[in-house]
Amino acid sequence: MKKLAFILTALSFLLLAGCKKGGINGDFSEVGTGSYVTKVAIGNIIIDYSNLGAAKVDVTVREFGSPVDKIKVFVTKGSATTNKAAWKEVKEFPYSGDTKLEVTAVQIAAALGIPVTGLETGATYTLYNQVISKDGLVHDISNTGSSYYGNPNYNMLMTWQAVVVCPFNPAAWGGVGANFSARVLEDGWADYSPGDIIFNIEITSATQLRFNSMWLTDLTDTRPVLVNINAATGAATVPRQIYGDYGFYGIYDISCASSGTNNWVFSCVNLITLTLNHTAGSTNYGTYLLRLQKL
Repeated sequence: MKKLAFILTALSFLLLAGCKKGGINGDFSEVGTGSYVTKVAIGNIIIDYSNLGAAKVDVTVREFGSPVDKIKVFVTKGSATTNKAAWKEVKEFPYSGDTKLEVTAVQIAAALGIPVTGLETGATYTLYNQVISKDGLVHDISNTGSSYYGNPNYNMLMTWQAVVVCPFNPAAWGGVGANFSARVLEDGWADYSPGDIIFNIEITSATQLRFNSMWLTDLTDTRPVLVNINAATGAATVPRQIYGDYGFYGIYDISCASSGTNNWVFSCVNLITLTLNHTAGSTNYGTYLLRLQKL
């Protein structure tokens, strides 16, 4: 019974999806069979900032519903939006069987009207597959309900994402065993002001940094904080660890740990971005951003 209901829902969607100029406006003579593309394969979705000239991302798709004529790929910075005014066209692909949609970092930047070096490390760029069927209808997330394109049962690939990363290269920071200092660009926890310097940051291995004194705690109880790094992408993880006491405020054994996805150590721009949650015992003091530039 559930399977039958699913099939009927899918058929209803295909009959109603797609739009012409001016929309349907209640005239059933304008209603046609819809179409969309399904996911065959997700290829590379990483843009390597250290090799922007050669960086490219790709997915492979297959038509479903009405025959597809072509697919236009658009882009925005950040999360997906149904506001098509924000979309910037990257490239158009003729459809021919399973079709690989491949766009370069240079093409994405050109669509956004910025130099390729203007792509932001750590940022996510959303790509939109706009399907033009051979009957002239246009199908994308702006005229397809999120309950459909967001439902895994349909295997739709109407949007996909590329993230700009930078592999971790210890040599760019002085090599394993070296120590360096970094200037504070932003500290939401407010131990530091922009321009302050954090000293004695150590490269302990090809995939780890150690802040010997990350925060301005009591000098009698300042403990190191380890930052683990994915060497291929620069993505960082801070396991929860106690970093000291703020005795003046009556806070003891306070710890921090990375939170969310905005945690990076980027060798290509010598930038550290950490989103850290601070707790002591059962008290949660919140999550704050720490951004540092290597000196």
